[in-house]
Amino acid sequence: MMDKYKELISVFSEVLEKSKDYHIAYIYQVGYVSLAGLLSKAEGQNLSMIVDEIFSSPEVMAESLLRNWRWQWFYENRQLLPRKDYDDICRLDDEVPDSLREQYKREILSWQDKIQAVLQKES
Repeated sequence: MMDKYKELISVFSEVLEKSKDYHIAYIYQVGYVSLAGLLSKAEGQNLSMIVDEIFSSPEVMAESLLRNWRWQWFYENRQLLPRKDYDDICRLDDEVPDSLREQYKREILSWQDKIQAVLQKES
């Protein structure tokens, strides 16, 4: 059976594939971490990367993956949004314009449901 970390990575695989500066890695004797920075996929070369967060639980990883999804949604829809940047991307939830609110809520609820399905499985 797949562990919850691997399952979350699988659920978010398309989102992670699109990420240019957010990556998940497994570090021996540390566990799963998020890496921030640029990776040249063509050369498989680390251009500039730091460990951003060490995941103490699958729940913490899920929160991080969802934040990354929000950033991607923000960049894809930036021209339609009033604010041009965030210190805390979770504030986006309250600031989505009415024209995009229904789509945004539907998408984020879908991700939250997928996360709950993974986290509620018996280990």
